[in-house]
Amino acid sequence: MSEVKLSSLKKAMARQMTANWEIPQFQLYTAVDCTRLIQYRSALEFKASYTTLLGKVLAETMKKFPLMNSSWDDGSKILVHENINLGIAVDTPRGLLVPVIPDAGNKSLAQLHEAMEAIKEKAVKGIFTYEDLTGATFIISNLGMFNITHFSAIVNSPNAAILSVGKMTDQPKWDGSAFKPVKTINLGISLDHRVIDGAAAARFLTSLAAKLENIDGN
Repeated sequence: MSEVKLSSLKKAMARQMTANWEIPQFQLYTAVDCTRLIQYRSALEFKASYTTLLGKVLAETMKKFPLMNSSWDDGSKILVHENINLGIAVDTPRGLLVPVIPDAGNKSLAQLHEAMEAIKEKAVKGIFTYEDLTGATFIISNLGMFNITHFSAIVNSPNAAILSVGKMTDQPKWDGSAFKPVKTINLGISLDHRVIDGAAAARFLTSLAAKLENIDGN
């Protein structure tokens, strides 16, 4: 038998995950036809990642569903945040970290792309400042680079929700006369049921999927 000593970061993460697991949470899932999304990305002047595109559409959708950008406070109130501070879960040599893109809702796609590229560079060494890792109001966890088609992420307290993104795969879709393969991603959202109920979450996820399937840059 061998032992693995926990770093101070791992200990802090373990405490946070234990607290997160105590949240009464539930999950919803949907599939997104990526045909338009792929076309839109290929027409860009810069090569934005799908996570960047998703972050942009997500932030725009959240403006119409402000409760998604909120947090559970002390049991007497819910805090609805003015700025959408988008956390991006990344795998680093130090383990799972969540750097934050502040005020993502007011950033252009090009600005989000620049922020995401900066996160990628820092993630290689796992070197982030304290400010880089604090203040997230909503998190995206994307495992699409692995052979994971869908999964359930754990809500990161005090956030109300977290979005999970799976690998893009070919799925059959009926076009009126035959089934044809369509590039599809599965989105999952985990939510704090104290803050958001099922119907409200379903409306948000449905709207997000529709915006992704009909993306036009506006």
